[in-house]
Amino acid sequence: MIKLKNDKTLEVLVISQFIKDMSFENFRTREKTLKEINYKLNINVNVEKADDVISNVVLHLFCEASDEIGNIYILEIQYGGSFKISCLEKKERRRILMVDCPNLLFPFLRRLAYDITKEGGGSPLNIKPMDFSSFQDKT
Repeated sequence: MIKLKNDKTLEVLVISQFIKDMSFENFRTREKTLKEINYKLNINVNVEKADDVISNVVLHLFCEASDEIGNIYILEIQYGGSFKISCLEKKERRRILMVDCPNLLFPFLRRLAYDITKEGGGSPLNIKPMDFSSFQDKT
């Protein structure tokens, strides 16, 4: 249930969650990295079938970890979900797809990134929790 601005509630049904694509390249598997790691992290939201009753929201995470020697690993994950939303108002539906749905998906993507990098032999990627409403377009 999502609370709207006009104090109405709207049901958003999560039909499925899925890994659409994933790639992990570990360039230095045999050596431990004890130096400071620099991360280039980018997370994007992509909405597919935005006007349909069932829409897909895909979070695209790209992370490049390096130190003073060079690249340590590159991680790329597209993690998505299919959502059934009964809202007909276009502006409210867009907000739900761009804010509320990513907020539901992000903890799973975060855990997946942590586990992959840890099991890949390196220092685990621990992404801070995010609130996608802070990135919402105010126009």
